[in-house]
Amino acid sequence: MRHILFGLAALAAMSFGAQAIAQAPSMPPELKAAFGSGLPSEELAKLPQTAGAKGDQQRHYFFAAADKEMPYRLYVPKSYDPKVGTPLVVALHGYGGNHNYFFALVKDLPALCEKYGFIFVAPMGYSPGSWYGAPLSIPGDIPRSAPPPPPLEAPKSPARERHDRALSEQDVMNVLGLVRHEYNIDPARIYLMGHSMGGFGTWFLGAKYSDIWAAIAPMSGTFANHDFHLADLENVPVMLSVGSTETATVSASKAEIDAMNTRGMTTGYFEAAGGTHMSMIAPSVPQILAFFAKQKKDLK
Repeated sequence: MRHILFGLAALAAMSFGAQAIAQAPSMPPELKAAFGSGLPSEELAKLPQTAGAKGDQQRHYFFAAADKEMPYRLYVPKSYDPKVGTPLVVALHGYGGNHNYFFALVKDLPALCEKYGFIFVAPMGYSPGSWYGAPLSIPGDIPRSAPPPPPLEAPKSPARERHDRALSEQDVMNVLGLVRHEYNIDPARIYLMGHSMGGFGTWFLGAKYSDIWAAIAPMSGTFANHDFHLADLENVPVMLSVGSTETATVSASKAEIDAMNTRGMTTGYFEAAGGTHMSMIAPSVPQILAFFAKQKKDLK
C-alpha cells in the first residue's frame, strides 16, 4: 500500500477539538461520556444486553485478540422487521472519542435512523486513537498549519502502533460481523462513515473492503494525495462533508471531489456554513444519511 499523506491541518484540529470538548468544565456528563476509553473490561462484561433488541443499546463483546471486553453502540429502529433486509450504517468516531461519539454530538440521530430505517452501529475501534488500521505516516511528510496534537497516551514504538492499528481495524470488522449475524442486514445497503480520524478510517477501510460498502462518507478527513486508492472506490459512491471554517480541508475536499468526478464516480459534497472541525458534525450527519438512502450496491 502506498504511503498516505494526511490532510493539511486536520490532524492537529481533530485532537485539539475533541480534547477541548472533553475537558470543558461545564460540559454535560453525556457529552463527556463520548470521549476516552469508557468502562474497564471487567465492568463492561457485566452489563446486560438483549439479542435482537430494538432502540438505543450499549453493547459489548469479548475481543479475543485484545483479551478484553469491547464496547459498541447500536441503534435499531422500531420499524425493524427480522423478515426484511435492513440497511446498516457503520460510524467511526474521531480522535479521542469512543462509541458514544455520534450519539452525543448528533441529538436527532435516533430520529434520523427511524426516518430512514437505518440500523446504526458505532464501534470503539479498539481505543480512542488507533486509526482503524490506517498505515503509519512519516511525520516529516505531514504538512501542517498548526502544531502537532498532544498525544492521548505515552509514545508507542512503531511495532506497537502497527499492532494497535491492526486491532482497531479488526474491532470494526468484528462489530460489523456481529450485527450482520444478529440482524437481517441487506448486503446491498451497508454504509461506512466517520469523522476526522474516523474520516481517514473511512477512506482506508472503504477502499480495503470496497466490496462491502454501498457508499462511504468521510467527514473532515482528507488526503493531500487525491488519487489515494480511488481505483478501489470507483464503484463506491463517496460523499464528503466539511465545516466552512476548515479552509485547508475545504480546499482538499473540493480537490478530491474533482478527482473523483474526473473518474466518473458518484459523489456528494456538503459544507456546513460557519462549521468548525467539531460543530460541522451535527448538520452533516442528516445530509450523509439522506445521501446513503439513495445508494444501493449492485451485487450482480
